[in-house]
Amino acid sequence: MVINSEIRHNYTHISIKCGICRLEIKKGAQIFQEGLHFGIVCSQCHDSISKEDLELMANMFLAYGGYFGKLNDPRISIGVILEELVKENKIDKKFVSIEELNIKILHSALLHGLTPQQLIRGLEILIK
Repeated sequence: MVINSEIRHNYTHISIKCGICRLEIKKGAQIFQEGLHFGIVCSQCHDSISKEDLELMANMFLAYGGYFGKLNDPRISIGVILEELVKENKIDKKFVSIEELNIKILHSALLHGLTPQQLIRGLEILIK
């Protein structure tokens, strides 16, 4: 009796994407803990963003959608992005809580590719 050892499968390529920037991770994936869960990020995000900011960013994208740098345009400076974010989120004669405004600006900044630290530094410069 001959047993056919050749088994044919239709494998599909499963790609793992960074939980922050959504780039495909080809090598060097890093695992970080966000609350009680674990997240997978690329080495670049892991090395350049603090653990606290990684957790904050992952939660923002989970709650409001998008990913880091989704709206990034290298032709536009950080200063211009910050000015646009502040203009877009000015309070018009309706009541908006400061927390809601902060969350909206932070989420927009993340979509434009600004880390929380860059946002804070940029806002400090704008205030001065």
